[in-house]
Amino acid sequence: MKIRRTQGLRTALLSLACACAAGIGITVHAQRVPIGTNEIAFADFDVVVPGWDYGYFYSDGNIGGTQTRDRAYAEPPDNTNIVFRYTFDTTVFAGFSSWWGTGFGMPVPWGGDPAVFNSLDLADYILSFDARVEGLAADQTSANSVMEFRLGVGSTWALVKALPYNPGSNWTHYVFNFDQGSYIGADGQPNTSYTTFTNGVATGLTTVQFNQNQNAPTQFGPDADNVIYMDNIKLEVLQYAGPPPPTPPRQPVTIFDYNFDDRPLWYAWNAFPGGTGWSQNANLASYWVINNAVGAGVAGSQAYIMAMDNSLIAVTPPGLPQWAGGNTGGGGPVNYAPLSSAQMKDYQIRFDARVEGLADGQTETPATVQLYFRAPDDTLQPPDSNTEADVPLRYNIDVSGISSNWVTFVVSLKDGSVNDGSLTNFSMHLSAINLIDFQFQIQNPHNTTLWGLDADNQIIIDNFKLERLVTGTPPLNIQIIGNDAVVSWASPTTGTAKLQSASTANGTYADVTGATSPYTNAISAAPKYFRTQWIAP
Repeated sequence: MKIRRTQGLRTALLSLACACAAGIGITVHAQRVPIGTNEIAFADFDVVVPGWDYGYFYSDGNIGGTQTRDRAYAEPPDNTNIVFRYTFDTTVFAGFSSWWGTGFGMPVPWGGDPAVFNSLDLADYILSFDARVEGLAADQTSANSVMEFRLGVGSTWALVKALPYNPGSNWTHYVFNFDQGSYIGADGQPNTSYTTFTNGVATGLTTVQFNQNQNAPTQFGPDADNVIYMDNIKLEVLQYAGPPPPTPPRQPVTIFDYNFDDRPLWYAWNAFPGGTGWSQNANLASYWVINNAVGAGVAGSQAYIMAMDNSLIAVTPPGLPQWAGGNTGGGGPVNYAPLSSAQMKDYQIRFDARVEGLADGQTETPATVQLYFRAPDDTLQPPDSNTEADVPLRYNIDVSGISSNWVTFVVSLKDGSVNDGSLTNFSMHLSAINLIDFQFQIQNPHNTTLWGLDADNQIIIDNFKLERLVTGTPPLNIQIIGNDAVVSWASPTTGTAKLQSASTANGTYADVTGATSPYTNAISAAPKYFRTQWIAP
């Protein structure tokens, strides 16, 4: 079995029944202190004005209102503050029950030197702007807006981040950094990710631009006096004294771990042939789950199968569904204690996967893992009439390269995107989350011949884990050999680790002079506790 990508180190915490030793790991590293920011791009509409702009509507049914834009609007009463003004008429949407929205976009002027993007840490990039709205309905105090900020290389987007905010009638200053929000794609391109961002930085970013979207803007009345104002749009990057410190090692702590053998799911959705599914078009295949499938997993173990029957779908357009697998998933036991960080970069999924049933000439397929983070009903306020569990966050993680051979995938959740709910709700209600379940979705975007038109189409999943990444050194392994306890540890991913010992679990710990792995310690009547400490290179 080959490894596609690995992050972190195995985690363990060992204690011996003979009370001779225990092992824990800690790290010590310097805090990097920023000394200021460098401005990358800026538009104040007084002196620095974008060279062009655009506006748009989008809807189910291809209907739209009218809109006007002004990049040199002088605000009354003294007309000295120049801002951007977007006015939109939504009269046509009165009584419209399906989805629609409106928005505008423009470039943000900058010097064009890609060297200013001198950090690969998304948290180092600071986006700020001022905004307010007019035309809200009488019972509304703010609008649901999304700043969709974009960095690109030519016509290809390297990073598109959706940053929700809620402007009211008064000017408000908003500040985000790029490790907030959700990754999305744009203009029909695949979703962006941290990888596409770093690739863009390496290639040389050429485009700084944004869209500001009003998705389902029902907070505004269905009339002609709806206005969004923006000013002082600025992108900066933090600067630090000296080179960045070495990155301390991180190791995973298990949130859930399903091997479908001795650690099975508690429940599965549509665990029978003929289960329902969903599609972007009218052609619905049959999708179902085969849970704990004997002999289908790694080395003949049990596995989870997401299956699809396309035998009844016509070859003629619209062809195969673009997505498959809705309403097929499951869940099981969860360790909620590590679910304590609101940052997606602190989590990863790990699983083994392979595929069967691809069309002739096809070698691999993409798929989506969707995680549901659920909380008790009415955790989200205000209360609603739905008595089922609330979903603070439904989160998509795309993977590619699932082939006929087993591959181990390790994907950071920072490369995922919000499908429903919000990261804000996830952060606010972490302690209330009491159920995590999942579904795998088969994909064949942009390729209607990816799967065979038959009944043997499957993605097989084994050893599926959700893990929290914490800062820590490699765990200790302790083995009793005769009258000795042999303590060993792996080298950390960066720097080195030294061994320390104490007579109680809480210390005080002292260095074990000259100790290298493996270290042999004679067993005595008094207990001894060991830990490793990370030393930066």
